[in-house]
Amino acid sequence: MEKTLCVARALYDMYFKRYGVSMDEMKMHKLMYFSQRESLMSCNEPLFDGTFYGWKFGPVLKEVRSEYKFETCFASVAEGVSETTQNLLRDVLDRYGSLSSWKLSGLSHEEFSWKKARFGIAAGEDGDVAISLDAMKIDATKELAARKKVFD
Repeated sequence: MEKTLCVARALYDMYFKRYGVSMDEMKMHKLMYFSQRESLMSCNEPLFDGTFYGWKFGPVLKEVRSEYKFETCFASVAEGVSETTQNLLRDVLDRYGSLSSWKLSGLSHEEFSWKKARFGIAAGEDGDVAISLDAMKIDATKELAARKKVFD
């Protein structure tokens, strides 16, 4: 399993290399969420060790949020990620990288795991409920079934 900030740094750098612009914070959280879900789909294991929280605009990783408070995000992260992780992140960027942050937020709001973490929380509040990895596995199973259906 990778370290959360190492994956975030790799994703941030890959996005910059591909699109020539820095990734905004909202997009980062959503692409990290979809990367975690992709790992759960492909190998039934989490990609990284971070915990998502069900905030009003979608899943958020607090340690990633903290990095965006600095002028140079992830500058202190020196460690890289495996080639397998790089390939997974490329796949996520291929599928979701061109979508707007708000579109990604909307997609994350369709996820069972986010809805479960938001239960009982007012729409305008961030809340502080962790998104369950077991609930994310349900989302991964649903997404895998949907993709297989497209190819059948």
